[in-house]
Amino acid sequence: MNDKNQDSGLVPFGPVTRPPDAGRRGVLRSGVGMTAFSLLGASSALLSACGGGGDGGTPAPAPSPAPAPPAPAPQPPAPVPAPEVSAPTLTGHAVLPADSFVAGPTSGQFVSGGDLDRAKNTYGYTLPFTSKQPMQGFSAMVPGPVVGTFYVMQDNGFGGRAASPDALLHIYAIKFDWDNRAVVPVNFQTGAALASFTSESYIRLSDPYRNLGYPAVADMVNYPGTTQSPAGQTVAVDPAIISGRLLTGYDIDPESMQIDAQGNLWIGDEFGPFLLKFDRQGRLLSREIQIPNLRRLGSNALIQTPNNPYIQGNTSVANLGGSGGLESMAINASRTKLYVMFEKEISGDDNRYRTISVFDIATQNFEAKTFIYRVGVGQRINGDGNLETEVYTPNDMVAINDTQFLVMEKDSGAGDVRTGKFAASGTWRNAARFKRVFKIDLTRVDSSGVLIKEEVADLMQLLDPTGIGREATIDGVFTFPMECVEVVTIVDAQTLMFVNDNNYPGGSPSRLTTKPDDNEFIRVRLPKPLATP
Repeated sequence: MNDKNQDSGLVPFGPVTRPPDAGRRGVLRSGVGMTAFSLLGASSALLSACGGGGDGGTPAPAPSPAPAPPAPAPQPPAPVPAPEVSAPTLTGHAVLPADSFVAGPTSGQFVSGGDLDRAKNTYGYTLPFTSKQPMQGFSAMVPGPVVGTFYVMQDNGFGGRAASPDALLHIYAIKFDWDNRAVVPVNFQTGAALASFTSESYIRLSDPYRNLGYPAVADMVNYPGTTQSPAGQTVAVDPAIISGRLLTGYDIDPESMQIDAQGNLWIGDEFGPFLLKFDRQGRLLSREIQIPNLRRLGSNALIQTPNNPYIQGNTSVANLGGSGGLESMAINASRTKLYVMFEKEISGDDNRYRTISVFDIATQNFEAKTFIYRVGVGQRINGDGNLETEVYTPNDMVAINDTQFLVMEKDSGAGDVRTGKFAASGTWRNAARFKRVFKIDLTRVDSSGVLIKEEVADLMQLLDPTGIGREATIDGVFTFPMECVEVVTIVDAQTLMFVNDNNYPGGSPSRLTTKPDDNEFIRVRLPKPLATP
């Protein structure tokens, strides 16, 4: 760190290579999105007639009877106000089936272990998926090209790095038909509705300018490792990956995403962890940004997981657990700063502390000041029948304004115990108990310097008086008992949306034990508005 940066309170991450195309400017705002209560149109104006006088000295003729006034122009109905609710209430539920695919290179050849066993023997899949790519689970959602549309980003593919070298990384453009519970594809650039998920509806992440600082699958002749389906084969990298320099789930694990004021896509990765900048065509614009160890816990100057490609010869220096990277990332309302939070604690830290670092987009530096978020804990009985303490994980974060944020926090449970299909305790995967959203304010900390939390919504206790959730609603209560609830998005001051990552095709189910979860999008109305701009 040089003296200038010490004085300014900023920590440099290193040089940035040139972005050849900054992408089209996108005017997107974190609090803008779809609402079922939008106005139906602009008011019509009534025309008024003007009478003329005579030509000076000529007397005016006797007046004619006044014509009847014209009938008033039809007016649009007044907007229907959203109903007041006494507790967080389900107002929308849309489903993208788990078995949804787009055309692409053969995928799923490297899925292994328990995921492969469940996919084949429990759910009945035949792998690989020839000449297609599953749309699978989503880990981020932000406003799309026009109001009412959204960009949703899938995660790295099939879980682990070794399992995903043939999984391409997509961001889809969608909107919702809430009446029919449907997820509707739209054109990625214009937002116009499409009949199906074609190449117009998504972008694929790529590295055409070779900015990535380490070898990608596109640089290889053969996929790394040998296939599991069929077993033990060495397979050439698909030509489309090489020619398009497409990034895969072996290269990065995209878990969070935001859009800056210039329309660039910022993605938080879990492998490095890294921060990556893409344009609106999905092209990597600069070298990946490594995250500095700002709290100076231990001797490593960076935060690195065992999956970090730079330390594969010496993973002993890793100071963040696997799958512990940038699951959560928010951008403030003025779109000048990114707030990134680790999913796990830094080695040597309190096991409930999660560090939030702040990246200044204009200066391309991390600020020296960090914040501490403390996750909750709970008790459970594991598969050995022993009582143990579970430390919950933060899985997404979104800005309310420049100082207030929402944080999604969850346990590892999956399934609704009320259905009788999922055990409350005594198994290695107990039914879900804790999926909640908290509000924090960066200006409010407790005596230990930890951010103060205020609960906003419990996704295991959503009111559903009209039965929007269908069979998932029991006695007027809808639950979202997914193992991985990885998205919280602010639609308006009183409306949130949530999405699950279904870990297709071998993930832990939460609705039925015989198939992976669908991709479910839920809309929730809060009883009390947030302080959005």
